[in-house]
Amino acid sequence: MIKSIIAGACLALIFTVPALAENPYPRTRPDGRETLPRQGACPSGYVGLGSKCEALHRDTPRAYPKIKGAPCPAGTFASGDYCKEFR
Repeated sequence: MIKSIIAGACLALIFTVPALAENPYPRTRPDGRETLPRQGACPSGYVGLGSKCEALHRDTPRAYPKIKGAPCPAGTFASGDYCKEFR
């Protein structure tokens, strides 16, 4: 009895924890624009809407969260609190 309760609780935890974690990377919406979880100032070409930064256009270059204290990777530049791709 106790083993089945513990097993059920573990399964519930396994399936709910990943769903609650916020993905820091861009997600493409059905209309082709990307959204990012907001972590301060949105990058250029994005507008802040609540807890998200949303691209203004479909062809807006991708942006990724900037790691504090580290430079942006090659091919990107700092924009707001994000690293944004050159295009």
